[in-house]
Amino acid sequence: MWTIIPLKLGVTTVWRGGFVMQQGLAASERFEVPHVAWLLKEDGGSRRILVDAGISGNLEESSVRHNPVRRDPDMYLLPALAQYGVKPEEIEMVILTHLHWDHAKGVLELPNTIPVLVQRTELYYAVSPCPPDAKHYETNVKEDIPYFLKYFHQLRLLDGEQKITDGISVVMLPGHSPGSQGVVVDTAEGSFVITGDLINCVENWERRIPAGICNSLTDYYESFRRLEKLEAEGAKILPSHDFVVFDWFQTVESEKIGTGGKKDDV
Repeated sequence: MWTIIPLKLGVTTVWRGGFVMQQGLAASERFEVPHVAWLLKEDGGSRRILVDAGISGNLEESSVRHNPVRRDPDMYLLPALAQYGVKPEEIEMVILTHLHWDHAKGVLELPNTIPVLVQRTELYYAVSPCPPDAKHYETNVKEDIPYFLKYFHQLRLLDGEQKITDGISVVMLPGHSPGSQGVVVDTAEGSFVITGDLINCVENWERRIPAGICNSLTDYYESFRRLEKLEAEGAKILPSHDFVVFDWFQTVESEKIGTGGKKDDV
């Protein structure tokens, strides 16, 4: 069993139309969303796994290339891990739901010996994406090589759904990107699916509406059906950019260093 801890790694202002596919005035609404990575801690053991790694530590660069980002000091990846007593070298592996900058660029903040698991189809697409998607992988930045190639030697390519280790498996969830995957985690409170950006916010799931950044609608709705099957089997669906996850997992606050609280599993 594992304990899931969401890490808040920054806040970005976005257009509603980029999160919930729609037209009209509602699409122009602006609001703030969190960048989230997920720390998995083995219950009764010492293993630590990270799902997604957030954005780069260079806020100015991120704000110029993408939407403006703000961060408190404890929202950087290493301080966020330190709040739970985790040193970066203790991370056993990183599982990336996909290779978009806001989920995958933070790998560069970690030791360059940690294995990074990603779907082969995602890497192949990221190297040469359709023009509208290039900015999400920063392959449109001509003065630099793509960030994910800087940790190419760390990549471990996956081919479809598989068990990663006891209590953790991956499931294919294409639609937002061709190689998006979800991470299914078994906890004391049941199974959870970390969905990447297939489910940006609760509304995407409750109303079955794709996000505005959509590579394939056909794949998107097929992934919805895959999640529906997992939910019917008892799994809980986790959005990737919704503040609500910090309320859902608030019991893990007692794990923070110096809180003095008793550890409560999620």
